[in-house]
Amino acid sequence: MKLTGTCFAFDVPATWTVETKEGLVTATSDESVAGFSPDVVLREWQVKRPTRSSLARASWANLREISREKTVLHVEAIADRKANSDIRERRRSWAFSVPDVAGGDAESLGLLTIRNLLVAGKALAELTVTVPWRTWRRGGVHETILDSLRPLPRKERGIPREALTADALLCDEWAERRDDAPRENLEILEPPELRPVIPHSPWRTEPAETAPAIPCLSTEIVELPEKAFKAFDSLALLGRSAKNAMLTYTGWKLARAGLAGWDGVATELGARAARHLQNGRHMALQVKSSPPKLLTFWIDGSSALAVLSFICPRTNSDRSALGFCPTERIPRVLLESIGFHPAWEMRFRYTVTRHELLAKLLADIPPGAATRRDAVAFSAQRWVPMSLLGPEGEPALTWVMTPHRGAAILRNRADANEITVTNNPRRPFWELLLEASTRLIQEGSGS
Repeated sequence: MKLTGTCFAFDVPATWTVETKEGLVTATSDESVAGFSPDVVLREWQVKRPTRSSLARASWANLREISREKTVLHVEAIADRKANSDIRERRRSWAFSVPDVAGGDAESLGLLTIRNLLVAGKALAELTVTVPWRTWRRGGVHETILDSLRPLPRKERGIPREALTADALLCDEWAERRDDAPRENLEILEPPELRPVIPHSPWRTEPAETAPAIPCLSTEIVELPEKAFKAFDSLALLGRSAKNAMLTYTGWKLARAGLAGWDGVATELGARAARHLQNGRHMALQVKSSPPKLLTFWIDGSSALAVLSFICPRTNSDRSALGFCPTERIPRVLLESIGFHPAWEMRFRYTVTRHELLAKLLADIPPGAATRRDAVAFSAQRWVPMSLLGPEGEPALTWVMTPHRGAAILRNRADANEITVTNNPRRPFWELLLEASTRLIQEGSGS
């Protein structure tokens, strides 16, 4: 079914419900997932003086706006001959909804927001599809809707109500030189404003801000020394109470953290944590930064216990912080926890020895095999190695993150001394992380 705005058109399935109001064209799916129905919205603006940078300027303003509420995953420059002749491309951005860190609906879905921007003539179109990210499929109906965006024939176009206003463009000079086209700077997008979760630690003497937050949880965080948490973990696995430990320093810590009463009996919070430790299948995020971090999830059905192991910067002591989240929210916790940010697409594949990898990680010496333009730019960045680990500690996905050029996947080759470093735009990192974490979640929850 063809839907038209003032200057643009797009297609949706015939069963979708359509509404046109105040310059917006909205279509809603007849199917829903957990009460949410995917939808698509077309907005249009007048571009009074189109230039070669109009699309990039509009995209930059759009990204700055959306990044205040959502986490931007990906930005694409897609060739499009329907666009103005001086640029011949459209933008497509991908973002996901940021949950309420301090609480939120345990049944809420992670939502992908995919947005197309297209400048044709003196008009700009913004076509936005919102869909649960667990139902998104490459080449599916929602991507077909996005690809169908096109300008109307010139004689059928009107004048959009609103005129485009966009700030001066901040450019990514490296990407502009590479692509010979305007490229907005993705490095300085504002992260979503997450409400801080203050750890529940009545015994602590140092300021609360010394403890890192675990984003996207649905409960308050409990923090205690790692030694006390390990003792609690051992008791939980054995199904014992903490009665015999209450006279010890560790027992006192468990009581003050709210996991056990002074009589040694687990509190409601402690009993819930113990059930996850006893019955849950675990997976973990390992960040080999300085200092290192380990975020472990114990999955028990639709609920997960998240435990962050870290070093307190004030006391240089090992600590554990824990909280709960819905199981399906784990991928969102992972993306927020690694500080994920978008970067312009890069394509490279090269092999390094383990010695060369260590030289890069420890001394920041770029691998000699990185000779092509994208590989050179990526290898010039500082690398932080990270892994998603399965229940037996086996890596489900291993990658290196950079401050400004995204991530690359690390894979072992047949030769045990060699590792492949890969970045493939057709399989972006965030999508691989989502797939790997979803697979581990399904195995852990029994679904």
